[in-house]
Amino acid sequence: MKNNVTIKLFKHNIPIQIRYNDCDMLGHVNNAIQLSYIESGRVSYFEKIIPNNNFQETGVIIAKTEIEYFEPIFLNDNLFCATRISIIKNKSFVIENILFSKNKQKSIVKSYAKSIMVCFNYNRNTSILVPDTWINKIKKTDGKNLTIDRK
Repeated sequence: MKNNVTIKLFKHNIPIQIRYNDCDMLGHVNNAIQLSYIESGRVSYFEKIIPNNNFQETGVIIAKTEIEYFEPIFLNDNLFCATRISIIKNKSFVIENILFSKNKQKSIVKSYAKSIMVCFNYNRNTSILVPDTWINKIKKTDGKNLTIDRK
């Protein structure tokens, strides 16, 4: 997947604060901690595109997450998490994240994550269609590289 991961595809990114206790005995960020970084990126993305959303009524559940690790992340890396939605289906969508470090010369992709998110109404305890209002807002952010497959 690394050859297909391009930072340019991602319009939303946030800086990540690496804490000393995020690192393991080998001096790099523990792989499990990267899930927390990705979660931070996902939360920031949703806060930007659907602010003030009532997640009890129109929320999401993670159905699946896959991560590919390319390079270790170290305490002093200038780290960012980029987020985008690449595919929208009837009740689910694919959200992608990359963790990358940036220095004066170049940016280096450290890991790539792909998650399947299912829209969910927690009050009724049932899956729901991806709201049209979400789709319209996602199109504004990721529309150029977005696939909508609502068969």
